[in-house]
Amino acid sequence: MSTRKLLIALTLLCALLTATRRFACAETPALTPGELLAVDLAPDARVFTLTPTTEGDYTLYAFPAEGYQGVTARLTQGDTLIAEGADDVSLLTAALLPDTPYTLALTGAGRVFLELSRRALSRCFDAPKALDAAGDTYAKALVRPGDAHWYALTADERRPIILTGLPEDPGLRLEARLFNPSGRLLAEATTTAGGAFLMDFLPRPGRAYRVRVSASGRGTGLYALSVAPGAGGLPEALLLSDVRVTLRGRQTHTLEATPIPTGAADALLWESSDDSVVSVTQDGVLTGRRPGTAVVTAYAPGAVRARCRVEVTRVQATGLRLITRRVRMNVGDDVALEWSVQPENASDPRMRFAIAPEGVATVDDAGVLRAVGEGTATFTVRAADGGYEAVGRVYVAPARKRYRALLVGEQSYSPDVAPARPGSANSVSGMRSMLSELSFLGARYEISTALDVSRDSLLEAVARAFDGATDQDESLFYLTCHGDYAQGMTVFQLYDGTTLTAPELRQALDRVPGSVTLLLDCCGSGGAIGAEADLLDGITRAFSGIPGPARFGESRYRVLASAMVGQDSYRLSFDSTAQETRMATLFARAVCEGCGWSIDAAARRAMRADINYDNIVTLDELYHYARRRVMWYLSLAHSTQAQTVMVSPEGSTRPLFERTAAPE
Repeated sequence: MSTRKLLIALTLLCALLTATRRFACAETPALTPGELLAVDLAPDARVFTLTPTTEGDYTLYAFPAEGYQGVTARLTQGDTLIAEGADDVSLLTAALLPDTPYTLALTGAGRVFLELSRRALSRCFDAPKALDAAGDTYAKALVRPGDAHWYALTADERRPIILTGLPEDPGLRLEARLFNPSGRLLAEATTTAGGAFLMDFLPRPGRAYRVRVSASGRGTGLYALSVAPGAGGLPEALLLSDVRVTLRGRQTHTLEATPIPTGAADALLWESSDDSVVSVTQDGVLTGRRPGTAVVTAYAPGAVRARCRVEVTRVQATGLRLITRRVRMNVGDDVALEWSVQPENASDPRMRFAIAPEGVATVDDAGVLRAVGEGTATFTVRAADGGYEAVGRVYVAPARKRYRALLVGEQSYSPDVAPARPGSANSVSGMRSMLSELSFLGARYEISTALDVSRDSLLEAVARAFDGATDQDESLFYLTCHGDYAQGMTVFQLYDGTTLTAPELRQALDRVPGSVTLLLDCCGSGGAIGAEADLLDGITRAFSGIPGPARFGESRYRVLASAMVGQDSYRLSFDSTAQETRMATLFARAVCEGCGWSIDAAARRAMRADINYDNIVTLDELYHYARRRVMWYLSLAHSTQAQTVMVSPEGSTRPLFERTAAPE
C-alpha cells in the first residue's frame, strides 16, 4: 500500500472512531440523582450512566406513563451486577459509592418517568414528609442542584385541596407534580412568572397522594409549601379592589382580592412583574420602589387570576435626618446605622457612607458599622438624591467575650434508617430557653438551632455558628440524636442515614478558637470521652482519632456525655399518655434544671446545680447534679436500666454557666 493510501485509510479510521465515540456518548445519557427523566422504553436496552456524589442507599423509581406495559432494570458496575428489578414502581435498591460510575440498562414497553433517589425522609417516593390536608405550612430548602422533595397527603373529605409553593430566594423557579399511590402522574402544577406554583385537585377520601417539589434549571434555595382545604369550592373569577394604582415614590397601598362566588377558596399568590418598580407581599401590600410601570397579578385556584397595573411616580428628596449620631461599640461588634429621608416616600433612598480615620471601624454599603480597633472615628452619611449630609461619631472599646451556642436535634428519622426520636425537638427547645435565661455581665449567648440535618449540613452549621470566634470566646455545642459506639469511636446517626463520627466532629471543632463545651446527648456518647476501662485517662483515641491515650484538646475542651459506652440514652414524658409534646431526654431535663430552667413548666427556676449559691454553675457541679438527676428519673419510671452521665475533665471548677444581672 502506498503512503498516500495509508494516510487516507488512517484518516477514515480516525473519523470512524470519532463518530463512534460521539454516537456512544449520545446514546448513553447520564441519570442524575434527584432528576425526573421521561424515558420511552423499547425491547432493546436503553442504557444510562450514573455517578452519585454522596454515599448511601439509593432506589430507582419507574413511574408509569402513557402506554406503559412493563419494565426491567439491571444496574452494573463494570461487569458486576449490583441490583436488578422488574415491573414495580420501586425498581431496585442498592448501596452506591460516591464518584463511582454505574451503568443502568432498561428494557420494556411504553413510557416511564425515572428517578434515582436517596432513601431518606422527604427525599424519595417511599419516605415522604406527611402534610396535613386540613391546612399546613412547611419551610424547606433545595440545597443541591437536582434536589427534589416528596410529600404525602391523605384527605378525609371529598373537597378540593390547594397547594402553593412560594420561592424565598431570587431566581428559584419551583415545579410540582401530583402522583397517585401507584406512582402514576396525575397533574402538574402551574408555575407563575415569578417561579411560584399553584395546584388544586379533588381527592378521594382515604387515598394517599404524593407531591413532588423540585426546581427547574437545577436551581437551589428556600421555599415555603402551603396546604389549604378548598372549603366552598374553587373560585370562578377573582375581583380586585383596584385595577389601576398610582404610587408616589415609596408609598404603600393594599390590594384586596375577592373570590367569586362568595365563600369560594381564597388561597392566593401575589406577584409583581418587576420587583424593582413595585413589590407586593402575600397579603397584597404594594410598595413603590422606583419610577416606572409594572403589573401585579393575583393567582387563585382553578387557574383564575386578576391583574392590576401599577405606576410609580418620582418624589424628590428634601432632607436627611441621622437617628444614630453617637455609637458605642466593642471590637468585633456590628451596628446598623439608622437614618430617615424626608419625605418618607422619597423615590431614591440610597445613601453613601464614609468613615475616618481608618483602623477604628469600617462601614459597608448598607450602613453597617463594624468595630475593628479601639479608638474614636467620625462617620458621614450622604444622600444620593440631593447630596444631603449628616455626621456622627463612633467610640470603640476593647472586645467583649462572646458566647455562642449551636443546638442540634435529630427527630424525624427516615423509617429505613432508625426509629423516630420523639422529644429531640423539645430537648433542643428547652436548652435554648435555658441558655436565653443566662447572662454574663451583660453578655448573652448567641444561639443557633438546627433540626433534622444531614452530616454535611451539620458541619456547615458548626462553621456558620462559630464563625468569627476568638481565643477569649466560649462556644457550646449540643447534639441529641441516635448514637452508637463502634470500632473504637462514637458514631452519631443522623436523620437521613448519614453518620458523623466523633473524630470528624473533633476535626470541625478544632477550627473554632477559644473554649469549647460539648453536651452530647445520645446512646454511647461516653465513647467520646473514653471507653469504660479507661475513664480516668481523660479523652482517648475514641474522640481524638490518635492512637494511645491522647487527650481531646485538654483544657480547651469540656465534655459532658449522657451515657457510658454500651448504655442507651433515654427520653421521658411526664404525663400518663407519653405524648411527644411532653417528651424530652433525661439528660436535657437534668442540664436545664441544673442551670435554672424547667422544660415541663417552660419557666425559670432556681439553679439546682449551684451548690454554693454564687449564681455560677461549674462543669463539676453540673456533672454531679446531672448524674444524680438522670438516675432519679430512671427510678421514677421504674426502670432497671442504667444511664451514667460522664465528664471530662473531672473536677473542673471553671464557670460553665452564669446568671448575673446586666450592668446599669
